[in-house]
Amino acid sequence: MKRLTYLFAALLAVIISNRTAFAVEITVLYPQPYLYQAPLEEIVKAFAEKRPDIQVKLLAPNKAYEETASAVLRGAVTGSMPDVAFNGTNLMHLFVDRKLAIPLDGFVKKEADWDKQGYVPGMISTGMVNGRLYGLPFALSTPIMYFNADLLRKAGGNPEAPPQTWPELLALAHKITDPVNNTHGVYILWTTTGNYLWQELLFTHDGRMLSPDGKSVGFDTPAGLKTFEILRDLVVEGGMPNLTDDQGTQAFVAGQIGFYLGSSARVNSLTNKVGKRFELRTAPFPGPRPDAKIVSGGATMMIFAKDPAKQAAAWEFIKFAAGPIGQTIMVRRIGYMPSNQIAVDTPELLGDYYRNNSNMRTAISQLSRTTPWLGFPGENSLKAIQVIYDNMEAVVAGKATPEVALRRSATQVQVLLPK
Repeated sequence: MKRLTYLFAALLAVIISNRTAFAVEITVLYPQPYLYQAPLEEIVKAFAEKRPDIQVKLLAPNKAYEETASAVLRGAVTGSMPDVAFNGTNLMHLFVDRKLAIPLDGFVKKEADWDKQGYVPGMISTGMVNGRLYGLPFALSTPIMYFNADLLRKAGGNPEAPPQTWPELLALAHKITDPVNNTHGVYILWTTTGNYLWQELLFTHDGRMLSPDGKSVGFDTPAGLKTFEILRDLVVEGGMPNLTDDQGTQAFVAGQIGFYLGSSARVNSLTNKVGKRFELRTAPFPGPRPDAKIVSGGATMMIFAKDPAKQAAAWEFIKFAAGPIGQTIMVRRIGYMPSNQIAVDTPELLGDYYRNNSNMRTAISQLSRTTPWLGFPGENSLKAIQVIYDNMEAVVAGKATPEVALRRSATQVQVLLPK
């Protein structure tokens, strides 16, 4: 009997060893761990139950999309690229232009029931570059307005009818600002990765980043000036403090800021942090008109593996993460918009979740107005993004007028564009 037990244990060890030996391991790099770490760890665990033959290793995350992009580009030189990377939709062209990203069209063609798997065509299109599919959306968002309903009421506002335009917002923000009680009217997350909210301010005023041929800046216009004027007005009239992202978020959570303008990706995080300190609500992002454009962007999953077996395994993983289970985990953990209709339509997945969470519905209500989150073309894309950051900071700190910031931005970005 004891001998049989030993034989059985040995046989089991061989089976486990072989199973591990034949498993394909893929590496996955992602940014913003404060958002993505928890859902990705849960998704990897759920995927392992479905596909034990594929081992997914999450690499140490980067702080922002730009840092992830830089890590992938460095990896291309050193031969250490991740098999999968979560990149900003505005930076996909960096990898396509260098022929590093693996096109996904061939994988889609092999899916016999692709049209029945629930992937929303409009959102899948965010992964297109030059007419080919290079990424599957994991988490897409739109800018929204979070607000402290308690402070809004004290300022004479109506939480049922929050401000819709910048003049309305500034008027209420001015009333909320009170140095004695250390309250500020508004804070906008202007440092958000990829000039996300700068683009929002630009596009909502019908501006453009580039000329039609992509060789010249397109924001040296009244719409471009408006982006910096709004920043100045938020400081001067709205009482916006010059804080970092973390500081501004902490101040809002503490009940010291009335209006907080940022990505819908933060709904769950802010809800959990605010708790019962005050009544947290969300509303559409302010704009000059109800139909003004809204930027939509976020994380797209791209494959960089060169080995065919790893490519096939990577496809199975990103397909799962963009599928009903992966998207349900992502939405419940973070708050981005789902890219899978099955998840939205199924009550036990996200159907009931949206029905019972009004703050989550705001981002989806803006879908008809969305326009893509863009990136500057060429090898200097990341440098051009930094130029905009630097000039936004100068305006917020009171070191430059909107006119000077616009002129410097246009001049400096122009030099960085492909000739």
